[in-house]
Order: sequence, then C-alpha cells, then structure tokens
Amino acid sequence: MVCLRTTANTDSRTMQQTMDAVVKKMHITKDQALAGMANLNFLKVPATVSDTAKAAVLLASDRARLLTGTVVNSTGGAALD
Repeated sequence: MVCLRTTANTDSRTMQQTMDAVVKKMHITKDQALAGMANLNFLKVPATVSDTAKAAVLLASDRARLLTGTVVNSTGGAALD
C-alpha cells in the first residue's frame, strides 16, 4: 500500500468554490488568490487535478512496483516530511 500526500488542487470544483468565497470576503481577485496558493509550495505553481492524477497513475504502474508501505509527498514542498 502507498499513500499519496497531495495539496489542494486549485482547479477542483471544491477549491474553485472555496476561492470564490475567499475572494469575495478578502476583496481580492481570483488570480491573487491563486497566486497566494501557488506561493505556499517550493515550486511556486498551483497543484491541479491533472498533477494528482499523474502521480496516482505513476504509483499504480509497474514503474513504482517496489514502493510499498510509504507516503509519497506530492505537495511541491508545501508539506515537509
């Protein structure tokens, strides 16, 4: 078993709805909110559903067949192990 640790996928419906509420409350643009989220990781890019899906596909593939009993950190450095 392998666990995939991710961060918020900014293009998911839930995060889009959350950002809509945040921008309204904080009187900022959606681009500013997105930039703020991107700045939370070392890569300075927002995580997407596609990023998480690609990581999951890799872990489910034969290329990762020897990874067992571990947590794969796919947060771009937002969460440190």
